[in-house]
Amino acid sequence: MSRRNITELSTIEFTGSLGAAFHAYGKQLTGLAERWGTELEIAAVDAEAAMSSMKGHALLFGLDSKVRARRVAKRLKRAQVLAAALAEQGENFHRTYRKHFIPNA
Repeated sequence: MSRRNITELSTIEFTGSLGAAFHAYGKQLTGLAERWGTELEIAAVDAEAAMSSMKGHALLFGLDSKVRARRVAKRLKRAQVLAAALAEQGENFHRTYRKHFIPNA
């Protein structure tokens, strides 16, 4: 299995001015997580629509397939919530560094 890096984050080195490096890292992490969250939101809607169009039980008029589709798509929606939390932590990363290591800033 080949190893793949997230290039936006792996190019930032924690040398020199750590404040600037941590700020850049947090900014890149936030941007990446926001893009990931958007993609997951689109995927959840598309997946639910595709699964809802499948034929379900004839006596239930397809309602069972819609319920199951919603249940499956909910996993992607939960992943979107996690991506939003990751974006928030990316914003907090630099602030926490400043709070604990640069108290007079």
